[in-house]
Amino acid sequence: MIFLNSLPYLENSIYLTNRLERVDIPSLSIPLKYYHVLIKALYLDGLIGINHAERLLALKKDLDVLCNDTLNLRVLEAISPEVVCDIIYLLRGYFFGRGGEILPIIPSIPNTSLVSLLSLSPEEEKIDLIIDCRFLPGKYGVPFNTELLHTILSILRSRFKVHLVVDDISIINDEIVISPITDKWNVTAFRDKLREMVHVSGGSQLRIVNTRLEIMNLNIEWLRDDVSKIIYRPPEELNYLELAFPQYHSQALDILDELWASTFAIERLLIEKIRDDIGDIALEVYYKLLRYDFIRRIPSSSGYVVIPSNKGLRALLHVKGKSSEEK
Repeated sequence: MIFLNSLPYLENSIYLTNRLERVDIPSLSIPLKYYHVLIKALYLDGLIGINHAERLLALKKDLDVLCNDTLNLRVLEAISPEVVCDIIYLLRGYFFGRGGEILPIIPSIPNTSLVSLLSLSPEEEKIDLIIDCRFLPGKYGVPFNTELLHTILSILRSRFKVHLVVDDISIINDEIVISPITDKWNVTAFRDKLREMVHVSGGSQLRIVNTRLEIMNLNIEWLRDDVSKIIYRPPEELNYLELAFPQYHSQALDILDELWASTFAIERLLIEKIRDDIGDIALEVYYKLLRYDFIRRIPSSSGYVVIPSNKGLRALLHVKGKSSEEK
């Protein structure tokens, strides 16, 4: 069902909107099978480019091992490419809750806000979900990418009775409910067919059946628009090594510590030393240090040299800083 211009009050319902003052704290703990949908949303919101999107998608198999079927932003930040870590850090500042009944549309990342609905697991069958598709302040049009919206609607409709709230009647597909503030003369997309619209009162349901307009009066309470107070909490710094190497974090730390002490290492000599120090797990640890951007290989006249990346130094600083505080 589609509502025009106002949010309806429906019992036992969930809202995604930026027009109710009190909002709950959203979550991005979505099933990993929808991980690709999140990456697409990040791209559509301009947070990442296509190259970073491809690299993040390639980490899906790592997340399958490190997470239990549900995305963990902390783990994603720990294994993301260096330039993406701060973006995931930013997301953790907004999406640190468990969802709720009123979820916010964050104006700078509307598509990512939409994806947060995939974290919901309703206890009851087919409860109402209202998605506010009205214009964001200073912008025109539906705030979400329409292809992404259709993708998410197709997923949500198996668990919810999904309703949309719109300003523009042109996206209507089957049913509409007009609020009392609707300017009925501006419904131009249907004006030729719905000449009786001028006689329709607020709270009416319109349905086209065999090209005929059917009108039903509904007793609906409407919510007053307000401004949502978006909550942002600066996230805590993470121990990337413990999250990325749950079994071998001390060995990964020793390698980074040694690189920091020596400023760089000839790759061939470093690999030999790692083999001697940690044996059979050397290949896995070294490969993942490279894969997760903790170290970098740089070509030189004598072969490759290895240095710690900025991300590697950040991970090292976190551990050493914690050690200093404990002393």
